[in-house]
Amino acid sequence: MKLKNALKFGLIWLAITGLLLFSLWQGFFSSPREKLTDLLFVKHASSGQVLIVAVDESSLTAVGQWPWPRAIFAELINRLQSAKVIGIDVNFKEPSRLGTTDDLNLEKAMRDSKPSIVLTSEIIDLKESLVAYPLNILKQAGQTGFANVSTDLDGTVRRFKPVPCCEEENSFAQELAYHFFDGQELPFPQNDPRINYAGPAGTFPTLSVVDVLENRIPSSFFQEKAVIIGATASDLQDFHQTPFGKISGAELQANIFETIANGRYFRASQTATVLSVVILGAATAFLSFKSTRFWTLAGVAAGLIVLYNLIVFLSFDYFLILDLFYPNLAIILSSAASVSWQYITTSREKRFIQESFSRYLAPEVVQELLEDPSRLKLGGERKTITILFSDIRGFTSLSEKLEPEKLTKILTRFLSAMSNVILESRGVIDKYIGDAIMAFWGAPLSDQEHATHALQAALQMSKALKSLNEEFKKENLPPLAIGIGINSGEVTVGNMGSEKRFDYTVIG
Repeated sequence: MKLKNALKFGLIWLAITGLLLFSLWQGFFSSPREKLTDLLFVKHASSGQVLIVAVDESSLTAVGQWPWPRAIFAELINRLQSAKVIGIDVNFKEPSRLGTTDDLNLEKAMRDSKPSIVLTSEIIDLKESLVAYPLNILKQAGQTGFANVSTDLDGTVRRFKPVPCCEEENSFAQELAYHFFDGQELPFPQNDPRINYAGPAGTFPTLSVVDVLENRIPSSFFQEKAVIIGATASDLQDFHQTPFGKISGAELQANIFETIANGRYFRASQTATVLSVVILGAATAFLSFKSTRFWTLAGVAAGLIVLYNLIVFLSFDYFLILDLFYPNLAIILSSAASVSWQYITTSREKRFIQESFSRYLAPEVVQELLEDPSRLKLGGERKTITILFSDIRGFTSLSEKLEPEKLTKILTRFLSAMSNVILESRGVIDKYIGDAIMAFWGAPLSDQEHATHALQAALQMSKALKSLNEEFKKENLPPLAIGIGINSGEVTVGNMGSEKRFDYTVIG
């Protein structure tokens, strides 16, 4: 029976595991998976290699209406000459509203700049390799890199493209890193890697444009830094959703730059996720199937979840991302399936016990079996027990003298009285054989004093018979005499018979 149940439950577990792996292969629940991975990121100090010069509210108030004259950016470049590289995350794709002279002022400052200047381009159509560049005179005076970012289905930016695309155009942050490291070729992973975010808005050192323009910041502050000029004012609406909440486009580029500069790329393995789902689901199913107690099952599931998530957190410190969604879901579903299966099988066992034993076992004995069905071994086991046989003396001649209705009435009252005595002494009524009763003590529940209880039952049966005969005398019914035989010995006891009909009895 247990093997049969195990095989059935194994099929259920295989179905659950197959469904999870199919869901994983189809990419279902990608947003919940990503949001769970976001929880692994914690704020950490930036390297200090990059700082932001922000077009903030105070700068807009001081300088004036946006868009600003290009001469403002030319002056910013002139004041940031101690930097290693300058990136300007501003759209210069259209001529200045102030005329060509304004564009030429910026072009001259870019050409005369000691640090390299990187402007932003925009990928218009990736398939057609269409890129929108800054004005040609500005493009020729500096470098460009696309500022496009990859947005997931939930609107969150988690990854960036590290490889050139569209006429070999690098990303804005990649171009900054290239010039920051003096043209050194940096290794990049093949797939779109995760951005190793340093933290929420304000994590990177940030200065206001107006402070730089008014010489409030010493030039040494920018020494050997990658400087990103970009909008942080809320009115300019250059913000992106990240695992740490909304940050400005300039801060987003700073996070990508630092990920590239530090080379701290996260790795993820689909194979590891598949193995985790299979192993954890199987372990949960196996361990929980060994027990029928709910709290044991809950403890097994909780223990595996804690252990796996601890491994996930430790792996994250070594830049290996393990999936938090599917393996934990495998544990939960396997546990739920196990609890449901155990409930179904336990209910079936209890119903079987109650139906099978309620008519020939004492109620308290039936209750004990219901609470612990394992104490009932189906199929038979060898035990030393005490058996009692009792029958009515001269029943054959008595039955010939009485009418069938009256005989049945006498027999029913006799068997009821004797049965009550047996059940009250925790005995098991094996069967009625005409006028005879077969009962035993010591099974299915162990009873160290089975012989004593059988003897006590025999004495009580004799007393009960005296009371019954007094009633029969008043009703002009013939008195009864009984014989009782008791024996203790080793027998085989259990449910015996055919697959469809059997009795709990003894042989031996």
